[in-house]
Amino acid sequence: MAAAAVRCQPGVVPTVPQDYDADPARRRAWIAPRDVHDIVAPELLGPVLDAGCGEGRLAARLAPTVRWVGLDLSPAQLAQCPHRPVVRADLLRLPFADETFAEVTHLWCLYHLEDPVEAVREAARVLRPGGRYYACTAARNSDPELVPEGYPPSPFDAEEAAAIIGGVFDDLDAERWDGPFFPLVTREEVRAYCRHNYIPLERAEHTALPLWLTKRGVLVRATKR
Repeated sequence: MAAAAVRCQPGVVPTVPQDYDADPARRRAWIAPRDVHDIVAPELLGPVLDAGCGEGRLAARLAPTVRWVGLDLSPAQLAQCPHRPVVRADLLRLPFADETFAEVTHLWCLYHLEDPVEAVREAARVLRPGGRYYACTAARNSDPELVPEGYPPSPFDAEEAAAIIGGVFDDLDAERWDGPFFPLVTREEVRAYCRHNYIPLERAEHTALPLWLTKRGVLVRATKR
């Protein structure tokens, strides 16, 4: 997912809208054929807290032996998630004791928060010593074929993600991506992608097909000492 293509006042960094309950069809309009979940899942041994779990894409890719707990604030997302257990709670106030989990993930969610640092601190609190933390986000210059002007900044973009997480974790690695990983084949698929990412729908009508979008972003892995 990319940051919402909305305009804002100079100097104001908007959060990406959380419309999962008000407009669930927007998110479901398009699903990436490949995503960070496919990279992270094989690395997880559990117990893992999937903070911002949505409809459970990460859980669906875990080995059967991995203990998973999903957490999200959206009732609609949790209702659609077929995996259990799930907890409805805020990323800023995790309802778990210190050092509960071996891994915590924040996949495609920290840009919804005005202050993502607080959520990262909460993740570190519930991690065991030696535990692993994962977070990902898109870059503002992702999708240049549809958004040549770039996405507006959010509180958690790839350009600053490592620095934000580095304020909490000392041991981290940033794996960046920059390339065309899959095509949008039909005009309807391009329209669906635009709807999913808050891109003006008229831009779907003026692109060559198939459309290979340049995806840019980062996956940050960190370890709690």
